Amino acid sequence: MEWVKVFAPATIGNIGPGFDVLGLAVQKLGDVIEARKIQSGVKISSIVPAGSDVNLSTDPEKNTAGIAARETLKILEVRGGVELRLEKGIPLGSGLGSSAASAAAAALAVNCLYGNELTKEELILPSTRAEEVVSGGFFADNTAPALLGGATLTRSCLPLDVTRIGSIKRLKIILVTPDTVILTKEARKILPDKIPMKDFVFNMANTSLITAAFAKDDYALFARSLNDVVIEPVRAKLIKGFDQVKENALKAGADGMTISGSGPTVFAITDRLSKARLIEDAMVRTFRQFGTKTFHLITAVDPEGARVIN
Repeated sequence: MEWVKVFAPATIGNIGPGFDVLGLAVQKLGDVIEARKIQSGVKISSIVPAGSDVNLSTDPEKNTAGIAARETLKILEVRGGVELRLEKGIPLGSGLGSSAASAAAAALAVNCLYGNELTKEELILPSTRAEEVVSGGFFADNTAPALLGGATLTRSCLPLDVTRIGSIKRLKIILVTPDTVILTKEARKILPDKIPMKDFVFNMANTSLITAAFAKDDYALFARSLNDVVIEPVRAKLIKGFDQVKENALKAGADGMTISGSGPTVFAITDRLSKARLIEDAMVRTFRQFGTKTFHLITAVDPEGARVIN
């Protein structure tokens, strides 16, 4: 049987204040799925891990790639099955949509094998069902941008209502991932049950402006809006040295810095590559002062999302 090969990019969930609502696909990082038809069922025959992800399960009921493939087959109502080979490019627990990328790539691969009957928008549902198993909640702020590319906004989860809102060409993103793991399930447990009205209004206003910024391709508007007073202060406590890293990133010229998804990855923004290198250096050196090794990368928006590759 012929194999199809699919890439799905890493993602930044929340984009600051847009908790469980906004998401953004980024270039240079992602997962790759190779898939082929088999007579029935879902089989994961191999996994090439990313970094220290040596314990990823090949059980298709415990891996988002396998779950997404199963859910896509159900929607397509086909008799056949699929064999998957997974190459992880995003470490688990990094806050860069690792489980979502695997799910998105698998869903698209199954769809390609069985006639491309579903749109990318329709593949968000099976991908997010898979994500729900490992993250403890049904939200599409990683699966949607992984599939659609650019920035996305989830208006509703039931029924699922997602809109791709656009991209920002000038945006340079500095990703820095400390050498630690924060699982989404655990990061959600520490979130407050109640927040002050003024904080809710502040985050809602910034979320709205970020939406407008990506719709208008307006970097300056985005830079004004990357502020989160609800989730960041709580989750920052899980990232050693966060406050000092943010202070030094801003001193080095960043127009904003916050946490990617549930962390531990943090990201800063600028519109100049020369400035991005200075910001990256400041962030990495500050983490090092706290005894923390990092993975770091200067990237940009991935406007395409999941796609078939050679």
